[in-house]
Amino acid sequence: MRKALTLIELILSMMIIGIVFTVIPRLVQSMNQSAQVTVKEEAMYNAMTQMGQIINLPWDNGNTQNPQILSVTNGVTAYDCNTTSGYRIGGFIGGRNCIGTPLSASTVIGREDAEYNDVDDFHDANISADKNCSGVVKGIYQIGTTITYVDDPASVGNATLNTAPKAANQSSNTKRVLVRVGYGPDSKLSGCITSLEYHSFNIGHIQINSRPWN
Repeated sequence: MRKALTLIELILSMMIIGIVFTVIPRLVQSMNQSAQVTVKEEAMYNAMTQMGQIINLPWDNGNTQNPQILSVTNGVTAYDCNTTSGYRIGGFIGGRNCIGTPLSASTVIGREDAEYNDVDDFHDANISADKNCSGVVKGIYQIGTTITYVDDPASVGNATLNTAPKAANQSSNTKRVLVRVGYGPDSKLSGCITSLEYHSFNIGHIQINSRPWN
């Protein structure tokens, strides 16, 4: 019975151990990178899904009751409705819901009731406002949505989309929607994964006249 390894067996054993210690770290690294890519893809998909929900909702809670363009406190006056002619800049007579006394848009951003039924209902006041999209709730990643009133673009010339939020209790014809995704406290990474931006405008709902087919 042998009590020791031969030189060839010792060399082969060392080669196998060397290969194992070379391959396993790379395999683990590859698996971690794959998991990170999966997290990013899931986070971006959910962010796009949330943005898709928001942009298909009525502009303000007032639009859930009436399809007309709403009256705002600090918007560009050129966008105000002419309630006599039913005309508004950028529209056509009777085609932009300007007839009648317009309802006032809410100056408060956030949910007016228990339902998510208009654009600013998705505003989350608890999301961190820093540029790293820091998550404050446990999880691998966190989606946060902030919605603010911003100055209206100019009615003539070059239109610039503004980003600075207006003061409290002021409303305009423009809401800026910002959906951000950042790594959460349970992740080893930090910073933003992605951010999506959309400007929603006070244009009411276009109604299509219909006639019965005889």
